[in-house]
Amino acid sequence: MIGNSSHRLHPLSVACMVLAGTLGPHASLLATAQEARLEEVVVTARKRSENLMDIPESVSAIAAIEVERRNIKGLNKIGLAIPNLNLSMRTDGYPNVTIRGVGAYGMTQGVGFYLDDVQLFSDASSRFGDIERIEVLKGPQGVLYGGSNIGGAVKYVSKAPSTESLEGRIKVLGGEQGIWDIEGDINIPLSDKWALRAFAFTREDDGFMRNPGSLSPVFGVDYNQPEDVTASEQSGGRIVLAGDISDSFSMTASVRYNEYDGPVNNWAREMGTPPKMEYPLTLDTSQNPRHERETFGARLELNLDLGNVEFKSITSYTDTESDRLTDVDLTQLWFFNTFRPETMEVMTQEFRFSSTGDGPLQWVAGVYAMDFEETMTSTLDFGWIVIDGVDPTTGVKVPFETRQEDKSNLAAFGNITYETGAWELGLGLRVDRWESEEEAVDIGHSASKDDVEILPKLSVTRNFQNDSMAYLTISKGFEPGGWVGIADGAPPVYGPNGEKTLAGFDPEEAIQYELGWKGSLADGRVQASAALFFIDYDNRQFEFIVPNPSGDGTLIDGIENIGDSEQTGIELGLTWQASDYLQVAAAYGYIDAEWDSNTILPDGSANLGGQTPPQIIEHSTTVTANFQMPAFGDFDFVANLQLSHNGTMEGGKPSGGTVQNPEFTVMDVQVGVVSDRWELMLNLDNAFDERYYTDVEPFPNFSFGGLTGSEPGEIIIGTHGHPRLFTASATYRF
Repeated sequence: MIGNSSHRLHPLSVACMVLAGTLGPHASLLATAQEARLEEVVVTARKRSENLMDIPESVSAIAAIEVERRNIKGLNKIGLAIPNLNLSMRTDGYPNVTIRGVGAYGMTQGVGFYLDDVQLFSDASSRFGDIERIEVLKGPQGVLYGGSNIGGAVKYVSKAPSTESLEGRIKVLGGEQGIWDIEGDINIPLSDKWALRAFAFTREDDGFMRNPGSLSPVFGVDYNQPEDVTASEQSGGRIVLAGDISDSFSMTASVRYNEYDGPVNNWAREMGTPPKMEYPLTLDTSQNPRHERETFGARLELNLDLGNVEFKSITSYTDTESDRLTDVDLTQLWFFNTFRPETMEVMTQEFRFSSTGDGPLQWVAGVYAMDFEETMTSTLDFGWIVIDGVDPTTGVKVPFETRQEDKSNLAAFGNITYETGAWELGLGLRVDRWESEEEAVDIGHSASKDDVEILPKLSVTRNFQNDSMAYLTISKGFEPGGWVGIADGAPPVYGPNGEKTLAGFDPEEAIQYELGWKGSLADGRVQASAALFFIDYDNRQFEFIVPNPSGDGTLIDGIENIGDSEQTGIELGLTWQASDYLQVAAAYGYIDAEWDSNTILPDGSANLGGQTPPQIIEHSTTVTANFQMPAFGDFDFVANLQLSHNGTMEGGKPSGGTVQNPEFTVMDVQVGVVSDRWELMLNLDNAFDERYYTDVEPFPNFSFGGLTGSEPGEIIIGTHGHPRLFTASATYRF
C-alpha cells in the first residue's frame, strides 16, 4: 500500500551510524530525551519487513538522515563506513567491491547492487538520491538474489510517495575544487489514494588531480586538454507515482535518468615503492581519460493482497549508453589510447508470493527472469606511429574488438522460516539457470554456454529471554561463467567440432558458514553483535590483461579462473546510547585468507599456494560519534565524526602480479545547526589529509625508458582516495 509517513526530523533526534549484522545495526537510531533508547531498525534483506536484530545473518543499514548529513553520494563513503566491505568508485559502471574478501576488482562482479529490488547491471556506480536507507547484505545471497551475489548485495531503498502532506526539500552544497551540488525532492499528494514523488540533482566538480602537460614530446602536438583531468559533471532524477487501485490492489511506477561526464578510472603513475608511496596528484598523459554515460530506467511494481498471501510483481527496463576514452600508457606519448562506445539493455521480471500475518510459519517464493544485451566496439589509437602520408596528430586507429553479448537468467526460489518456542529454523533453495551467447564480430568467433546451479541455505536461531539471539547460517552463492574477449589477429580457438569459438571461463562458487550473536543490553541503550565466518571459495574468477599473442601491440582483457581459497574472519560491533544527546559506535572486521596449496597460475608460471589473494583488507575498523542537543530557538547543535581505518591490502591481479597497498586512516567531521525546516552544515572530509589509494596494481611501463630497458619495465599505478575537502551546505524543508 502507498506510504503515509513523514520524513521530518525530530528536533532532539540523535543520529548515529551503527554497525549492523555482525557489526550491530548500522543505521540512524533516534533517541528521545525521555527514554534514550536505541530504536528498532526495519530492513527488507529477506524480502519482507523485519527487525534487523532478528535476522540470522549479517546485515548493515544506513538510514536516510545519515545519507544526507554525511553527504553519501557515491560508493567510496559507503565502503569506508562498514568494516569488511571493500568498496570504491569506478566510473565505468562497475564498482571495485569485495565483501569479506569475496569478489574481485575489474570486470568480475561478485556483489550485486540494487535499487528498489531491481539489480543494477549497467550503472551500479551511478548516484542515487532521495534514499530511505542503504542495506548491505554480507555473505552469499544465492537463494533470494541469485547469481552475481556471491559476496553479498548492496541495496538502495528509495523514499516512497506519501498521501499525508505536501512536503519537499532543497539542498545546496559548495566547497573546494569548484564543487557545486544542488539536489531537491518533493512529495505531492494527488488524492487520498495517490501521490507523486520527484527527485533531481546536478553537480559540477573540478576534481583534485591535474594534467599539466598535454604537449606531445614526440611530435610537439598540443592536444588542448584541460588541466583539470578529474573534472566531472553529473545530473539526474527520478519520478515515482504510487497509489491504491482498490482496497487490495496497488501499484508504483517510476522512471529515472542519470547522466555522467567525467574521468574513467584515473590511475596515478606511482613513482615510489611500498610502503613509501609518493601519491602524486598529477597525471602526465597525452589524453585525459573521459567517460560519458547516460542511463534511463523504468520500473513497475504491482501488489495484490490475497488475504494471508501477498503477491508482488516487479518489472524493469534499463538502457545505458557510454563512451570511454582511456590513455592506457599513462605517459605524454600518444601511444596507447583506447576508445570504447558501449550500449546495454536490461529487462527483468520478478513474480513473488509471500506470507502475511504474525504466525510461526513465514515464507516467500517466486520466479525471476532477466535478459541482458550488450554491444561494445574497441578502437586502439597508435598516435606515435608515423606512416607516410599520415598526419601525426591523427595517429593510426586500429579496431581490435567488436563484441556482442546476450545473457539471460531464469530462476525459481523459495525461503521458509518456522518458529517453535525459542528456536527458529530457516530453509531456502534456488534453482538458477544462466545462458550466455557472445560473438566477436570482427573475427567471426562466437560461443554459447549455460550454467545451472542449485543454491541452498540453512539457518538455525536460538532466541534468549534477555533480548539476544544466537544463530548458525550456511549459504551458497555463485558467479556465472562467460567468455574471454579475443582481439583481431589473435590465434583462433576451436571447439570440439572444429568450429571457431571463444575461450571460456567457468562459474565460481562460495559456501559460507557463519556463527553469530546479537543482543540488546542496558535496558535498550546498548546493542552488540559478534560473528565468526568461514568461506570455502572455489574456482575464483579474476580479470587479466595480456598482450595479443599476434604481436600487433594490442591487448586482450578478460576473465580467467585461478583456483580455490579459504577465508576466515570475525566481526564485532557495539553501539552505545551514552546520553540523550550522544551516541557512540565502534566496529571491527578481520579476514585471514590464503590460496589453497598447489594453486597454479593458468600459464604455469607460479604456485600461489599459501599466499593472500588480492583485494583483501586484513584489518578494518570504524568508529562513529554523533552529538545533537538544543542550541537556540528551534535550532539544535549537531556534530558528527567518523574515523575509518583500513589495513594493508594486496592489489593487482594474480596473472599480472600484486603489490601491497599501505594502510590508511580517514576521518570525516560535520558540525552545524538544524531545525525542522533548516539545516546548515560545515563538512570536512579526510580531515587529516591522508594520502591513500583505493586500489593499486603493477602495470607495464610504456615510457621510452621502460621500452628500451633504462627504466623498470613495470610500474605501480593507483586510484587515489579523495584528499582533504572542505564544503558547506544549506538545506531547506517545507
